Amino acid sequence: MKRKEFGQRIWPNMRRIFLVSPLLILGVSCGDTIPLTVDASDRQATSLAGTNQAYIYPDNPSVMEGKFKTSANYSGELVARNITDNVYLETQCDFTQYFVDSFDTSDYVSYTDTTTNNCMQVYENNAASTEILQSTNESWVFDTYSTEFYQVNNFYHTDLIMKRFLNSLSFAHKQVHLEGELTLPPATKYNFIDTASFWLSEEGSLVTLKSYTDCYEGLNASFSPTTNSLCYGYYDDGNFRMVQDPTIIYHEVGHAFVKIMMNQRNITSGYDPDTSSVVFESHPYESDLGELFYDEAGSINEAIADYFSYYINGRTRVGEYALNYLSYNYKKEALEDYGVTVSTNVYGQYRPLSEDEDAHTAPVSTASGERLAYPTYLYYDYANTDEIVEGVHYASSIASHYLVALSEELKSQCTFSSTDEDVIHETVGNYMVLLLSETLGEIGDLTAKGSDIFSPYAMNDSDLKDVFFVNLNEDESFRWTQAVNPPNYRKFFRIFGKNILHHISSDLCPNFSVDESEQLLDEYGLLLFKSYEDRGNGINIGDFSSEIYAAYTGDSLFTARYFSPVIYNTAVNEDNRKNSLLIRKDYIDLDDDIVAYVIDDQSGIASILANLTFEGENVQPTDGIAGTIYNNSNAKLSPGEVVAVSLNLFNDSNSTMGGVQFLANDWDHMKLSNSSNTFINRNLNRTALDSGDISGGLANFEPCIIDSFPSATNGGVTDTDSSVEGNCSYISRTNAAIDTSTVVDDVTYPQFEPDAPQPICLVQYSDDNETKWVSQGYFRKVQLGLEDSACLNNPSKSGVDFNPNECLIRVLPGADQAILGKIDAQKTWFDTITSNDPEEFEFASSEVVLMEINKNIQPGTKFNCRFRVRFTNCDDCYEEDDDAESEFSDYEYSGSEPFKVINFQFTVVD
Repeated sequence: MKRKEFGQRIWPNMRRIFLVSPLLILGVSCGDTIPLTVDASDRQATSLAGTNQAYIYPDNPSVMEGKFKTSANYSGELVARNITDNVYLETQCDFTQYFVDSFDTSDYVSYTDTTTNNCMQVYENNAASTEILQSTNESWVFDTYSTEFYQVNNFYHTDLIMKRFLNSLSFAHKQVHLEGELTLPPATKYNFIDTASFWLSEEGSLVTLKSYTDCYEGLNASFSPTTNSLCYGYYDDGNFRMVQDPTIIYHEVGHAFVKIMMNQRNITSGYDPDTSSVVFESHPYESDLGELFYDEAGSINEAIADYFSYYINGRTRVGEYALNYLSYNYKKEALEDYGVTVSTNVYGQYRPLSEDEDAHTAPVSTASGERLAYPTYLYYDYANTDEIVEGVHYASSIASHYLVALSEELKSQCTFSSTDEDVIHETVGNYMVLLLSETLGEIGDLTAKGSDIFSPYAMNDSDLKDVFFVNLNEDESFRWTQAVNPPNYRKFFRIFGKNILHHISSDLCPNFSVDESEQLLDEYGLLLFKSYEDRGNGINIGDFSSEIYAAYTGDSLFTARYFSPVIYNTAVNEDNRKNSLLIRKDYIDLDDDIVAYVIDDQSGIASILANLTFEGENVQPTDGIAGTIYNNSNAKLSPGEVVAVSLNLFNDSNSTMGGVQFLANDWDHMKLSNSSNTFINRNLNRTALDSGDISGGLANFEPCIIDSFPSATNGGVTDTDSSVEGNCSYISRTNAAIDTSTVVDDVTYPQFEPDAPQPICLVQYSDDNETKWVSQGYFRKVQLGLEDSACLNNPSKSGVDFNPNECLIRVLPGADQAILGKIDAQKTWFDTITSNDPEEFEFASSEVVLMEINKNIQPGTKFNCRFRVRFTNCDDCYEEDDDAESEFSDYEYSGSEPFKVINFQFTVVD
């Protein structure tokens, strides 16, 4: 099969969707369907007048009645609870922060901030004209089953988990900054209150989370990180609502918590002595745990959201009512389409969070060796093992089950001040939020500092202002977190495991040993790393141990505490690695028969382009030079087209590869032969071009020999001095493309960094004597004579960011990486995913990269694009070969070593 259509599998507008697959049915029957009724009592006469209370349902109908239900019946089940003292259905946030007011002391002072802004509001729907619900006679009682009734219940459960989370976050803050062993620089934000980063915030100001009870007609629910809103669907004129199941509410609000923790470090505050005021700095972008239609980061996000349901109610089931209703209706409609009458008996379905739940149809349990292990269960449909589904809601099961299993282990292993099961559950929930906050805070840190102790507001040493410990540097951090080194199962659980080591096993719960932690991770196939700590951007924190201390300045608050972390490089006990099999990257390569799938139908590509953004901006092809109007749907690469390419990668090992990623972004694979001649404008680079010297070229960039390609006789170059910027053996430390600019004859010209990353595609150049691989910049001047204005992403589009080495072939930003869920042994990914029915397969946008092709290219021109490939359970993609206990530094992901370089060659044809 040479070509597959995209269909409708494009990036959704709301990425965090509580998805349920149709026809995932278990054969559990229950009683008759109960019709919905409306309580006709006069709400003004209620005994709850003046109390700010209402009658709410404490759980979903299935749980309250002890059997699966297909309609809401709250008769005799409602309980009176306080809703809010506010006149409207909205609430402020209360957050307690601890600090010390003398140097190196354990005398803590607490400060509770009640926000002036509303941090949460509930509405009926998201129409602009919808007004927020108001109480009457200081009462929130409304007729049962009315839309007002459900708004109040939505508010109650959202407020319940919100307050619980803020208490846990306050515990985490106090523990990692003040009460813990302090052996690890805390990622959790210290100055939560001034920056308002304990909640959704921008520029130090709180952002309101809005929850829409009857958002749209449809059996779904979602959190939008763009609009900071929760959207709950309904069905059949509102008789069924997703908010009738509180576990769905907890799940969706859990996505908001993930965003909060991921971005807690991206707003910083300091004190301006000139104005005697607090100043705020915000990173221009936000981190998000999961960006594509499918990726492992998104799967982990779904798992954490599921975990927050367990965090509140302690049950290992999510959606016992809502998913049951959905499964029943899908089944009912499917059968009735075939003329089958469906009785009132229904089928039970829910999302399990433990292997012992009977929803599982696979032979799994909580016994040793029978857990949901990575990567075997990445495509696991718990209710139908015959299905192969690549989706975040299926791959999430591994992580969600692990998080619950860890919680249960901590309950049994740790020492608590109370024997009350509810108190123990709440305490363990605090521990888990600490681990999540520390992990997500580090992963999502776009300031690239990793901890407040390294912030410019805390360090006295100005030389450390530009020293970064995570995500390369502040300019490139967004690209690093989203594409170059994004969270996958390995990265997340290495950092999570590090935090278990330092905060749980070495502090809060010594009975839960590091060995036990590793053994549990390995039961889930998640012991995918060899050591816990890393060197960040090649920096050893110990080099600054005599200088490190933390000083936090806020609005009328000043706190300082000496901080002297013990510097670790803790290796994993390899005896604990039994299920977490690692595979060397040499075992992955292009298939011998079909090297790639090319999709160039106009409608499919146009659908992706309509949704394509990068760094908050829409991304489009270069108007007049390339576009879908040139696409001819022949599954080949032709002049002017925008095409989707999916490499057909083959796993030559005897084990399954998980989380396969191929990257098409710019990287450091070219040598700058003459660093004195680095200006982008062609007039400053004429010498080599005029002489016809092929070793010159624009800015003198020549392809480095990587894995013997290209050979020296075919234009490849090499060197051995790794101390000289621009050399092949020197890896870019900054990943910056543009360094400075200079003025020549009153004209300002931008200038490449000596070690600028370059586009992945080379072009074959031939003259009378030889054939060589050269940069696109050289080829377009010598062979084609193209001016800058005839290039892709030319200066009129990109300004100083114009790179002539993508003049002919350009990979579109935001579509420069692809994720393939897993590749079975001795198979390609395509064969793995289509083993049931290959004829029905459609590529998703997350499985391809987009390339635009200059319309001025002559047919017959040959290109070689140097993709970089790695996978999650890779043995040599993350650690240095010469030191198995040291992670690759962040800057090394600018080069080739952490990846397998795949040369994809093609010829542009009519």
